[in-house]
Amino acid sequence: MNFKVEFFKDSFIDAIEAGIYGIFIKKGNIEELLYIGESVFVLTRCTTHLYEIKKGEGYLGFSSKDLGDKEIELVFKLLESNSDSFTRKHNEKELIKQLQPIQQSGVSDRVRSVDKMIEDLKNFLENN
Repeated sequence: MNFKVEFFKDSFIDAIEAGIYGIFIKKGNIEELLYIGESVFVLTRCTTHLYEIKKGEGYLGFSSKDLGDKEIELVFKLLESNSDSFTRKHNEKELIKQLQPIQQSGVSDRVRSVDKMIEDLKNFLENN
C-alpha cells in the first residue's frame, strides 16, 4: 500500500477498548465517510479492516490499483467509546442512519455489494 493511513490520531489509547469507529477516505481536502462499525476491541477490528483492504480485492471498494494511489489517505476515527454491547450496537445503527457512509446499504449495518462499493469508491476518487 502506498497511501497514507491515519490510525486513531487523537484517540489511540481509547481505541484499545470497546466503541464505535468510522473509516474515512481522504483525497486532497475532501474527506468522505466509508464505513461505521462497532467492536469490543476497536483497534484490533480496524487492523483486520486494514488487512482486508490491503488485499486489493474490493473490500470497502479498494482495488489493487487504488492501493498504489499516493493521494489517498485512509483515516480511522473513534466515534464513541462504549462498553455496553446493547447500547453500542444500537448507537452504531443510529449513526449509520444519520451519517450515511457510502459503503453501507442503509439496511441495519450491512455493506453494499462489492461491485457497488468499487463503483462508489471509484466515483469518489475520480471526482476529488
